[in-house]
Amino acid sequence: MAREATIKEAAVWPETVVGGKYVRLLNRYLGQLRDERGHGNRRLFLDDVFVTYLLAFFNPTIRSLRTIEDFSQSLQAQKHVSLRRICRSTLSDFNRLADPERLTPILDALRAQLARQQASQRRRATNDLNGLLQQAVAVDGTFLPATAEVTWALAANNQRNAKRSRARLDVQMSVENWLPEVMVVAPAGLSESNHAARYVESGKLYLYDRGFSGFALLDAHYREEGEQLVAHAHFVVRYRKAGGNSPELADSRDQPVSVADRQAGVVSDRVGHFVSSKPARHPLRDVPLREVLVEFESEGQTKNLRLITNLMDVSAATIAQLYRYRWQIELFFRWLKCYARFDHLISHAREGVLTHFYVTVIAVLLMYLHTGHRPSKYLFALMSLVASGGTTLDNVLPILRERERQNDLARQSAARRLAKKRSAGC
Repeated sequence: MAREATIKEAAVWPETVVGGKYVRLLNRYLGQLRDERGHGNRRLFLDDVFVTYLLAFFNPTIRSLRTIEDFSQSLQAQKHVSLRRICRSTLSDFNRLADPERLTPILDALRAQLARQQASQRRRATNDLNGLLQQAVAVDGTFLPATAEVTWALAANNQRNAKRSRARLDVQMSVENWLPEVMVVAPAGLSESNHAARYVESGKLYLYDRGFSGFALLDAHYREEGEQLVAHAHFVVRYRKAGGNSPELADSRDQPVSVADRQAGVVSDRVGHFVSSKPARHPLRDVPLREVLVEFESEGQTKNLRLITNLMDVSAATIAQLYRYRWQIELFFRWLKCYARFDHLISHAREGVLTHFYVTVIAVLLMYLHTGHRPSKYLFALMSLVASGGTTLDNVLPILRERERQNDLARQSAARRLAKKRSAGC
């Protein structure tokens, strides 16, 4: 009765609040987040924090600790949380003690539900590219602004040679479904390449940008079998032009470039191995590697993309097309900062940043399951409208469904035309 009275006394939030239905979908998991130890002089629990952050995700005006405190006292929030108010000072302390791994069961449950949905919809792979995309993981890191007193942030100079502190969020994202598989706030002093080496899994295909060119990372894709090194995971990584810190491909031999390869922009395809001035630190010196040079247009200029891979049994055109899928993680980061508002951290503790990020991914999973469509550039564009206050989430979902329906029809039409063209060519 006391709780019902508190809810009745709560003021109505001045804006329409969306996302309550998603909270209700997770009710059976929320009890697992309650820890009887509580926090400090107030019994603040992870389930209340999680619910508040989840609602904040779907309502872009609720972004700072102050607005979260104000929102927690509203009628809309009181329907879902157990406290009369979540104080910003207590929440700030809680973020330093939070254990984001406790949200993993919710992530796993939603992933499993999504996997079942995808299994019923997935078409049989008809070529090398489709099969490889099911294994492909795009890898990159993005910097988030942090205050100077954050000891785990990375210090760097900006263009004006002034010191600034930034937190680096390292992410590995499935190309097939656009969902992060690894998300870690990097410790200071650890490079992106060396950090990524810790998370290489067997059977995966990793797509790396130029910042991931260390020998230690390449070595992580191999294991010893007898006296040989055998690849247990594959990679496609972009390297700078050979010279300086970018190794040459030694003892190389040219491979034929087909018409299909040239249509994909491939200008050369070679197999060789890397050499290093410090061979003791380069265990892969005898392992065959493949170099594919791809020509592309950028700002009116013709440039070459140098791709190094240990995929030997697919076409050079497939290698070129695989790397193009790496751009998805850049789009994800752009959306993360623009819509999920990670350009403004509500916590400066590593645990708090990760908790906030876990909630963001859970929210994306919920939207994915609700709409039946994976995150896409159309979804992100519509989410930007929501973030700017131009519309509501419930209004954009029908637009998204219609857009995806039209895209499906366009893809089917293109596939029929291609099949007809190939049939005529035979």
